[in-house]
Amino acid sequence: MGRERARAGEVTPQQAETLQLIAQRGAVSTSTLATLLGIDPSTASRNLTGLEREGYISRKKGTSDGRQTDVRLTPRGKRTADAVLADSQKALGALVDKLPRAERGRVIEALEALAKVLDSE
Repeated sequence: MGRERARAGEVTPQQAETLQLIAQRGAVSTSTLATLLGIDPSTASRNLTGLEREGYISRKKGTSDGRQTDVRLTPRGKRTADAVLADSQKALGALVDKLPRAERGRVIEALEALAKVLDSE
């Protein structure tokens, strides 16, 4: 939902997902980010170049491995990631509000369990 709602904002859905992953993990390498997004590292690098050019992220050589590049959010990137997250939470809340009140708790518990499984993947 956040990806879809991002289309109306200032970033593409893939950029929104990238910013949210970086926000969740702090500094992350380009290769790790590519793996998490399920894309080729060269594609991730090109996408990051656009985000860097627009001021959403900064890239620096890794401290533990000079061959690696650590990606971090800039203040603008953090604000955008937070806005996309808030929008997706609002959209999810609107969907849950449409459920019968007696079923909401079970649905929310199931979604939380699914989120934990997805986070562990």
